[in-house]
Amino acid sequence: MLGLLNISEAMSIALHTCAWLADDPEHFSSARTISEKLGFSPHHFAKVVQQLTRAGILETERGPAGGARLARPPAEITLLEIYVAAGGTPTYKGCLLKHNVCKGDGCGLGKLMAKENKRLVSLLGNVTLDSVVRSLKKNRAG
Repeated sequence: MLGLLNISEAMSIALHTCAWLADDPEHFSSARTISEKLGFSPHHFAKVVQQLTRAGILETERGPAGGARLARPPAEITLLEIYVAAGGTPTYKGCLLKHNVCKGDGCGLGKLMAKENKRLVSLLGNVTLDSVVRSLKKNRAG
């Protein structure tokens, strides 16, 4: 069940792919293997990999030994970078109501949402891919 924070499929693909690749950052992993293991559409997966590559998060190589790998160490990649590369917009504008009803700049709910969005953006900007992967490994072991 989804909570209040709704993450797009592209963002889910981006995060899971980067976490997968961070487990073995030196080697290329086949796109087919990753998309099959994680259950993503190969077409959507390829599009997200292109976005992550353009953003300098991944690098790709063609051929039998090719695939994708992280372009930088996991400790140098933040979740915010991945979010933005996958098409996310970190700035919050307005209210939950349509803009013609409430612009969000004068209502309490709009101000609260803007404040919490700013806090979440800060958190994502300070959390590295490495720390997420270490946490996953620790939880798997325990």
